[in-house]
Amino acid sequence: MADYTGKKCIVCKGTFSESDDIVVCPECGTPYHRECYAKTGSCINTELHNSKGTWQPSPEISAAQQTEAQNDLVCRRCGYVNPENALFCERCGEPMPALERHNEKMRENQNRAMNGNTFPGMMNGQEQGINIQPFLVNFSDPLCGYNPDEDFDGVRLCELGDYVETNTHYYLPIFKRIKETGKAISWNFSAMIFPELYFANRKMPLMSAAAFILRLFTSLPGEIYMLAASNPDMVGKFIDTRSSAFSTMLTLSYFLSYVIMFFFGSFANWIYYKKAVKKTAKIKKSVPPQLLRQTLRSKGGTSIALLLTVGFICLSLRYIIARLMEFGFGFGLI
Repeated sequence: MADYTGKKCIVCKGTFSESDDIVVCPECGTPYHRECYAKTGSCINTELHNSKGTWQPSPEISAAQQTEAQNDLVCRRCGYVNPENALFCERCGEPMPALERHNEKMRENQNRAMNGNTFPGMMNGQEQGINIQPFLVNFSDPLCGYNPDEDFDGVRLCELGDYVETNTHYYLPIFKRIKETGKAISWNFSAMIFPELYFANRKMPLMSAAAFILRLFTSLPGEIYMLAASNPDMVGKFIDTRSSAFSTMLTLSYFLSYVIMFFFGSFANWIYYKKAVKKTAKIKKSVPPQLLRQTLRSKGGTSIALLLTVGFICLSLRYIIARLMEFGFGFGLI
């Protein structure tokens, strides 16, 4: 009887031992644990059945080969351990050995085709149009091809990328430009329209609160004006919204609201850059190296929960303030 010790059952992936009860498919010879075969009810090695082939044991892998396979998963540039068969490092975008092997195989196939007097786009000696081999472009490189060890005020670029986590293709080029040129201005449309929500999403609650208070303060004259438009008698007893003083104040509030919008739109990325560098450096000093990446990702990135919470609070406060103003004018408290 054949010895299946050390081979693997294709159902449970477990290794056969000398004491295992093993059954073999009568057609293709694939071995199973008896319990596994009973569970499936039939042989599941359909590939061999379709090709009329016979099961063959996999070649033994030496310890040196196992070590080499494990080393292939470690990025040579940043040291990150990647999933099996990764083409690019998930952390820094460095090409992995699997990509090199793929490229070598493609070169061999191309040389074989050229030696046979054929080339891509030809079939049976007739041109079938241009068959362009797609280029492998690393769109998943989270560091945008930059040096992961580049220093940003005491932290490495790869560490800063871990803290930013999402949308690094937008932020890292801006961070790099801020570092190299010293210019703080860059445009962020979402921060211009909803700065309190932008900062909340990027886990900056204090900046979110400051943006909300500033925008709320500049919106009060406009709220009073709209309240006077709907209830002129009630508001008119206390504030003359047609006076030049109120018109000046209303114009100034509109002007300040636009200034605030353009300020956050222009400097939000710089504010986030300073926060990201400072927070990354602080985390780096407080956690061991093996937990650094996990901690940076958990402390940084974005927070949908905080964004929704701040959005709800802002809407609620605006509604409450509007009702309080209406109540105050109605009862002469303002």
